[in-house]
Amino acid sequence: MNRLRQTKTKGILLSFCFVLVSQLFTTPDTHAIPAFARKYDVNCTVCHTRVPRLNRTGERFLENGYQLPGTEDGATIKKSLWGDLTLDNVSNYLGFRLRGNILRSVEYARRAQGSNIDGNPQDRTEFGFPEVFSLFAAGTVTNNVGFFVELESNLEEDATGIERAFLTFNNIGPHDWAHIRAGKIDPSAYSSYATLRQQFELVGDNSVDNGSFMLPTVNRIALSPSAFASKFYGLFDRGGTTILPTAPSLFHAVAEMGIDIHGRPFGEWFLYQVGILNGANEPFGDSNNPKDWYIMTRFDLAQSTYFSANLSGFSYFGSNNAKVSTTDDVSWSRYGVAANIRYYMVDFYAAYVVDRVTDLPNSLESTFDTTATGLTLEANVLATDRILLGIRFDHLDAGGLRNQRTSNSLLALMAKYYLRSNIALFLRDDINLRPAHHGRSPARNFRNAFFVGADVAF
Repeated sequence: MNRLRQTKTKGILLSFCFVLVSQLFTTPDTHAIPAFARKYDVNCTVCHTRVPRLNRTGERFLENGYQLPGTEDGATIKKSLWGDLTLDNVSNYLGFRLRGNILRSVEYARRAQGSNIDGNPQDRTEFGFPEVFSLFAAGTVTNNVGFFVELESNLEEDATGIERAFLTFNNIGPHDWAHIRAGKIDPSAYSSYATLRQQFELVGDNSVDNGSFMLPTVNRIALSPSAFASKFYGLFDRGGTTILPTAPSLFHAVAEMGIDIHGRPFGEWFLYQVGILNGANEPFGDSNNPKDWYIMTRFDLAQSTYFSANLSGFSYFGSNNAKVSTTDDVSWSRYGVAANIRYYMVDFYAAYVVDRVTDLPNSLESTFDTTATGLTLEANVLATDRILLGIRFDHLDAGGLRNQRTSNSLLALMAKYYLRSNIALFLRDDINLRPAHHGRSPARNFRNAFFVGADVAF
């Protein structure tokens, strides 16, 4: 109880200091941020509630291939002629984003490997530097032909590479009937609760890779939305690397190679999306011939100035897109619904997702749970023009190997302070709502995690 009081007191004091310092070193004016804001000479709030959340205009801008809603202005807005191409000035399609934690304090109760003694709670506090640097270029090269490229370096994961890269071909046929994306795409981009546009940054796990088809040593789970998580204990990618049950995957993977088509042929109230991808969880290329495919529909039920609501549902069908410890291929599919309600400065998001594994080898049928579910509920409120407050609840009913799977429930609290519209500091506190299980499971080892971070975009 004393430890709980100390943790809460520390969080309150740090929160007070954080807001006070921010007030002392900021001015009341705000400015537009990268690429598109510079190109169209507008403030970022035209497309964002607050970065990275998109509002209704931002969603339509994304759907229309980085052209203003209802337009096909790719070759006419602030472009210069270069041969047969009409190109933006560099500052109008190039930007970067730096984000991550500058202070983290994590409390967990971990049982020593091979020990039968209950794990004792321990705190680990450390300073750092924002871990994720993204450099991106996006825009249009001519009417109705757009592009997006994102290069990302993640210091925490020691990884650098292309996160997303695709071309868009827009307004094929009558306006807004069909748009095509081809390349390394994020399938959930148009869903009511998209993977990549969250105010809560994903926080990585603390794991050690034990080799091909060996379960890793995990001291602490990743803090990501349970609805988007992999959910299964004992699945591997086709290279033999463990797929952590808390890592995003399938329809909610950050990006996969493929092609999709989307549009609004019946008006703004209905959006369709159909796509096909290389098999998910491929280290590179497509080692199995079958493809994964998905379908998503979205219904925009209200679109007034101060109130909007939408509901989306999807199905993702995998084929031989994962492996189990016997090295056999299994097929992993996903089905889910998501909703978003906006009322003035309040955003509410919800997602419920069911995952299923089929084609399981006979030797694992009695020891492997083939169904798993995840629920995520999130609410954000823009309390002032600079302060965003948020809360998220996650529940994961895990599947996979029955002697290892552990369900978990988490609560996350957040405050984000925008020094300018493109520069923010944030506080985040994650709380495990389940008993610790004496440190025997990564899903329960973690007790509380407190973060102070920064999010900068230019």
